[in-house]
Amino acid sequence: MIYGIGRNYASHAKELGNSVPEKEPMVFFKPYAAIVNSNGSVKLPSFSTNVHYEVELCFKFGEELEIAQICVGNDLTARDKQKEAQEKKSPWSVAKGFKQSCGLGNWVTAAGVDLTQLELKLTLNDAVVQHGFTKDMIFNCEAIRRYLLETFPVEPGDIVMTGTPEGVGAVKAGDKLVADLTIANSKTLLSRGQWKFS
Repeated sequence: MIYGIGRNYASHAKELGNSVPEKEPMVFFKPYAAIVNSNGSVKLPSFSTNVHYEVELCFKFGEELEIAQICVGNDLTARDKQKEAQEKKSPWSVAKGFKQSCGLGNWVTAAGVDLTQLELKLTLNDAVVQHGFTKDMIFNCEAIRRYLLETFPVEPGDIVMTGTPEGVGAVKAGDKLVADLTIANSKTLLSRGQWKFS
């Protein structure tokens, strides 16, 4: 299972005119088969004219349901379909779970890494479009982990996309995205993902 956490950065919620969750994380799902690893080619869906990039910190559950590994991710969102679903108060399944909607960079161990002190950056055709820090999450990784364990049938290997900072925008055929996850201040690269779109 891939769990997505919505509106986990106040700046991102604000840029889309959405309210901010206060008591508990907002959770949606993506199918595992939607994963596209780094250096993959992504074919944009024909049913949407407004697909957005969203750079995120992702983590994977280990055998003891601990946070075992982390990577950078790109949560593609069909924003027009999401808006339709919100207006109808329907699930976000089509907007979030379409084919190739889950880009993942290389996985690294989470051991010894302070997950509250990481930096996210996304470039679109070599121009920086998103830049944020995990310290600005509304619900940090450990709070998300505890909530998911209390609420869902979490299994080892399940993946969590923890939300995106501000700066989301549309991607089109011919574009190239490069996502980086680094240790804040040191600029030590932990994970990179890059994708081309058609």
